[in-house]
Amino acid sequence: LIIGKTFNMEILQSHEITEFKKNYFQKKPYLFTNVNSNTLVNWSQLNRLIEKDILYYPRIRLANDRIPEMRGYSGFIRYSMSPTGDKTPHINRHQLYKCLNDGATLILDRCQSFFDGVDKAKEWISNELDCSSSANLYAAFSDIPSFGLHFDNHDVLAIQIEGVKRWEVHKPTRTYPLIDERSFGFSQPSGEPDYTFNLQPGQALYLPAGYWHNVSTQTKRSLHITFTIIRPRRLDLINAFIDEIKNHDYLREPIPFGESLSNNNQVAEILNNALSSFDINMLETLLKMRDRRKQYIKIDLENINS
Repeated sequence: LIIGKTFNMEILQSHEITEFKKNYFQKKPYLFTNVNSNTLVNWSQLNRLIEKDILYYPRIRLANDRIPEMRGYSGFIRYSMSPTGDKTPHINRHQLYKCLNDGATLILDRCQSFFDGVDKAKEWISNELDCSSSANLYAAFSDIPSFGLHFDNHDVLAIQIEGVKRWEVHKPTRTYPLIDERSFGFSQPSGEPDYTFNLQPGQALYLPAGYWHNVSTQTKRSLHITFTIIRPRRLDLINAFIDEIKNHDYLREPIPFGESLSNNNQVAEILNNALSSFDINMLETLLKMRDRRKQYIKIDLENINS
């Protein structure tokens, strides 16, 4: 494990980026120790957002490893009808406080939609690492983990804003887990963690997909942002190939009924012809370009009549 020197959400020192990408990205954990985390979000901004009566469950949710049912609990949100008949959500402050004091972690999914600093960081990550990215916010007020020991099926970059988070990390038992594979379907690793990090404000931890981790707050409170890093896989090439051969009538037909079987030579010929014209390098380039592009539709309302 190498500890990085600098990490800026808009400009990274070229020598460190080169080292990270060459030796650590999508391979093993990496700790950055000088992150400009103050530009992301603060408690005041989070408080104002929660007060605005615009957050629905499960966009805002709770998790408590000691109370698994908390993951589906939405009782901290109340609803009322506006004078015009609209259903409006309201955060019940007392119920929210009770859940947090009992050890729950507050989670805000896709929080880049609400905080410009997080959105800019997400765009930088997408461009720099050829990936699609999103951001979740975690606010915790006890040492109870939110999810317990688990792995993610995508890479993550966790940036600590306030407080200290302890990350106990184990090496993968399933390398490069697929997007539909969840850690609860696999046996947890045993023994001591392979890595332990006490993530401080202004630090960031990168974990590739499949690394098991258990995270707990070590201070009175903690606030951090985790960015997902999702890159195209070689399996995406196979999916594209399948889309290509869907145009063949013979392959769309059902397998023959009864004792008859498909014409092996005909199927092989269709597949071989499709493979001979299948440009893997061009498709990989297109997949990378897809993940680099902005994920928002540009709106220009004031000029709709021009």
